Formats: sequence, C-alpha cells, structure tokens
Amino acid sequence: MQKKQILWSTALLFAALIAWKLFQNKAALEAETQLSKITRSFVPVETATVSLDILSNQLETDGIFMAAKEMLVISETAGRVIETYKNKGDYCREGDPIAKVDDEMLRIELEATQANLAKLRKDRDRLSNLIEGDAAPKNKIEDIELGILAAEAKEKGLKKQIANTTLKAPMTGTLGMRFIERGSVIGPGIQIGQMANLDRLFLMVKVTEHDVLKIKKGMRVDVLPDVLNSTRLPGKVTNIGLRSDNTFTYDVEIEVDNPGNNLLRGGMHAKAIFQFTDQRKGLVIPRKAIIGSVQDAKVYVVRDSTAQLRAVQIGSLQSDRAEVISGLNAGEEIVLTGQLNLSNGSKVAVLKEQ
Repeated sequence: MQKKQILWSTALLFAALIAWKLFQNKAALEAETQLSKITRSFVPVETATVSLDILSNQLETDGIFMAAKEMLVISETAGRVIETYKNKGDYCREGDPIAKVDDEMLRIELEATQANLAKLRKDRDRLSNLIEGDAAPKNKIEDIELGILAAEAKEKGLKKQIANTTLKAPMTGTLGMRFIERGSVIGPGIQIGQMANLDRLFLMVKVTEHDVLKIKKGMRVDVLPDVLNSTRLPGKVTNIGLRSDNTFTYDVEIEVDNPGNNLLRGGMHAKAIFQFTDQRKGLVIPRKAIIGSVQDAKVYVVRDSTAQLRAVQIGSLQSDRAEVISGLNAGEEIVLTGQLNLSNGSKVAVLKEQ
C-alpha cells in the first residue's frame, strides 16, 4: 500500500513539472509574438539638401533613337493579292515591287478600250477623206474627235490602275512589317506594310528652358549610344521644339549617321553631350539619392519627419552629382542613405545631414 502511494506521488509530481514547463513555454511564445508585432517608430537615414549650384559648361542628357525616315506602304488599288516579292526585314529600294494584285479584269477592259479607240481613229480617217471630197458635213468629225479623247483618257486611267496593282516600296529602306499574304483581299487606303530607313537616325532629347536658349539649329553634338560603350558619334541639331511639354522641357532633335551596317535601331538609348561657352546654374542632388533608373528616377523627400516618395526628372549627370530638371525645389531635404528600409510615408530620424 505504501509503495502504491509513493508511485502516485511521483506521477503527480511529474505531471506538475510537465504542466509548469508547458506554461513557461507558452508564456515565452506569447512574449516573442508580442515582440514580433512591435515595429520601430522611425527609420534612421542620412539626408542632403537640394541646392542651386553652378554646373559645368557641358550638358549631358539622355534620349531615344528614332529612324530618320519612316513610311507606311498604302494600297492604291483593290483586289486579291496573287504574289508577294518582299518579306519582313528585306531591304528595298524605292520602286521595288512588294506584292502583286490581280489585274486580269482591268487588262480585259483596257483591251476593249484600245480596240474601241483604234476603231474611232479609223472612222476619223475615213470621215476626213469624205469631208475632203465634200461627201460628209464637217461637224460629223467633231463627235468622233470627242469620242477619241474620251477613249484616250479611259486608256490612260486603266493603265494607271494596272500599274497600281504592283504594290511598290515608296522609299529606300527596310520593310519592317508586312501585313498582307498571298490570297489577301485589299482595298484603296489599306496599310500593307511599314518601312524605315536606318541609314540616319534622330536622337530625341529633352532640355530645360534655361538650356534650350543656348542650343542652335546646326549645332554639333557628341552622341554616346549605350550599346556601343564609349563610342562617340558626331551629331547635328536639326530641330528644336517650339513649345514645352507638361514637364516644361523642350524636345531637341539630333541627326546621327548610323555606323557600320546599321548597328543602331530605333528605341535604343543614347546620351547627347552639348558643349556651351558659358557656365550655367541648376538644381543638383547626389546621384546616390536616386532610386531606380535615371529615366524613371525617384527620391525620398523628408518633410515633418516623414519620407515621401517623389518622381523627378533628371538632366545632366556630372561625376557624383545629378541635375534635377523637375520634381524638386531648392532647400528641400532628400534621403541620401537608408532608402532600402523606407516606403512612402515612413517615419524617419535624420542621423546626419550633409
């Protein structure tokens, strides 16, 4: 009996120990859960102040290449395509045939018109002989002459229509797209293809109102395509925008000869470098404050201890500085380091101001 009591006491003690351990584990788990819910009330960051500073007499701005000459290939006739001669990507010279439309009915009508014209001319010759012998009145020949003129005009129109059934390249260049196949039915005004001449390209860049006054038509510009590393190509300003866009910048068009076997393509990025004789001022920020690419740049602006994400437009890049064309004002405070821990609206604590 005493042995049984000892066993029961031991079992109860063991159960109490297990319950106590489980209670401790639960309390520790709840404490960890509460700690995981606690977030820091601020994110430590370093900041810099947007300043108006003297920039170099060199302006660098990014742009995108466009083909200097592009053209749609438009049908001037109606009918079924019976043959194609050029495929997408083929080089064409102006006037090269691209496709052929069925012209059988037009040719039949032309033959009938030419036969009628030949008959009218013979009738005119016979009537002329009769008039010379006073065997027919002179006013009779006027009707035949009018008939001949109408038939000649119809013949000329039919020949033009037949010529239009051969769809030709309107310019020298590459057939970038072809929208018809053998058996397609087309009509006048239908787009059948698209051509581009890549021998020359236009680099389209944007500049501020301060810089556009210094740029002149015919001005020489160095162009650095992104895909050609440090290769510099000579460019020339061919057009300057007459009015600004919504960001108060002006379009500048720079003509560039495509090197080699047309290495560059429309849509590629490049940098244009303008050289000015005088210095200029502009808003500048450290480059490492920029989030994302230069083409889609953003920065965090600190206001009332809160980080606000803002899109900015970047102009020229100069070593460790970047010119800001729009999106910021002088004196504003921007985040220099610590951006990875931020989101729009995060609370921040400035550790060091530069």
